[in-house]
Amino acid sequence: MIKYFVIFFVLLSNANGSDLLNITFLGTGTPRPNLDKLGPSILIKANQEELLIDVGRGITLRLNQIGNNYSKINNIYLSHMHYDHIIGLADFWLTSNLWQKKTDTNIYGPKGVKKFCDGLMNSYQLDLKYRYEGNNYSKLKCINFSEISINNNKILVTPFTNDHGHVDNSYGFKILFNDKSIVYSGDTTLSKNVVNNAKGTDILIHEIIATSKKVLDNNKKLRKVFKSHTNINQIIKVLNTCKPKLTILNHALLFGVNEEYVLREIKKSYSGNVIFSKDLMSIDLGEEHNIFNIGK
Repeated sequence: MIKYFVIFFVLLSNANGSDLLNITFLGTGTPRPNLDKLGPSILIKANQEELLIDVGRGITLRLNQIGNNYSKINNIYLSHMHYDHIIGLADFWLTSNLWQKKTDTNIYGPKGVKKFCDGLMNSYQLDLKYRYEGNNYSKLKCINFSEISINNNKILVTPFTNDHGHVDNSYGFKILFNDKSIVYSGDTTLSKNVVNNAKGTDILIHEIIATSKKVLDNNKKLRKVFKSHTNINQIIKVLNTCKPKLTILNHALLFGVNEEYVLREIKKSYSGNVIFSKDLMSIDLGEEHNIFNIGK
């Protein structure tokens, strides 16, 4: 059963129960600046473990809004190296050190993540020199997905390749906790790997692109972008094949249409539960799906 709660400030239910997984959408946006939809990032909590999926623009602000001091976030998973999914990492790392984070942070990502992290850390050497004595600060430990060893944590995150058109080494994730599963599509067009991983999942978090015919016909660059994301007809195919208990449309690239239009079109051919993500929306996944802070 899925229950919806409309409230006007974020509510994170107690995620310390042994059978409860909590998901909070810190940012649900795209490269376009939007104060209501910051960069893509999802916080996942179970027991005393916390992790992030992607680190887009402004996530430190959202973490502050929910009272999270970063101290338990020791694992971050990057779906791909487009800037809107990684630009918040420097802010997270440097601010977590100001907050006196004691542990290093593991950054798991596709090929190129080590070079990216090395460059990021080198960029702030003067700041680190001024603020800290010696090496007395938490580090970023960057690890390619191909080097991930067996995960002994209680939240198991498994990366899988998707199909983000022109982008090499783009990934989605399957997240398991006890008998619960979540699939995060990442940025992708119709992908067999997403479908195979998402069959029967509790929650499918999937990207979407939709445009009016007029906008698409008049914008050559948008037509190219359109081919590397999942359109309405494609998401309907995914949902009818996978039949997730709940689908959350995320990272929505909408041009000349709105969310209500997209949901109407999907409902013509799919009868399952589909909603759009919103910044600070929080979900407790246990015996029931309780969704908080969904807005008006």
